[in-house]
Amino acid sequence: MSYSASLWLFQLATAFGLALWMIVAVINNLQGFTASKGAVGLTMAMTLLREEPFRDLPFLKRAVESTALHAAALVGVIILQIASAIPLLAGTVLLIASPGLPATTALSAVFNLGLAPFLLCWSLMFTSGLWFGFWIRQEGLLLTQLLLALWGLVGFVVLNAGQLASGS
Repeated sequence: MSYSASLWLFQLATAFGLALWMIVAVINNLQGFTASKGAVGLTMAMTLLREEPFRDLPFLKRAVESTALHAAALVGVIILQIASAIPLLAGTVLLIASPGLPATTALSAVFNLGLAPFLLCWSLMFTSGLWFGFWIRQEGLLLTQLLLALWGLVGFVVLNAGQLASGS
């Protein structure tokens, strides 16, 4: 297998994986909107921090109890996930249409249109989680979001490999 064919295959696996992740995330959030809103609300209301030994944390006053704001936050996440999934899926289809040829500059730009909201989605989630103190009781969620952001950064390098190597 040639280098360009192996790069194409690696780019295809990366693009498809990122697109599929976001598509499944959108489906899950739409099908289970009430449950997802509840999970968002758990963090925003700082519910888990109201138990001992955390009851007296000064930043508990940041808690947001409004279920309407929980729903709005989830809608924002879904919008970012859709904005990511569509160009990532379109780029994947375009990459499949040119077998063995790594992403061109134009195709990398399509992928970047999907990677930007991908990274923004997870960055906003772990930053808002920091604001609401979820790192104290929901460290698994924090690690997942950090790893997804890292996956987005790695995806950028992989899907722009030809352009990064040539300096264009």
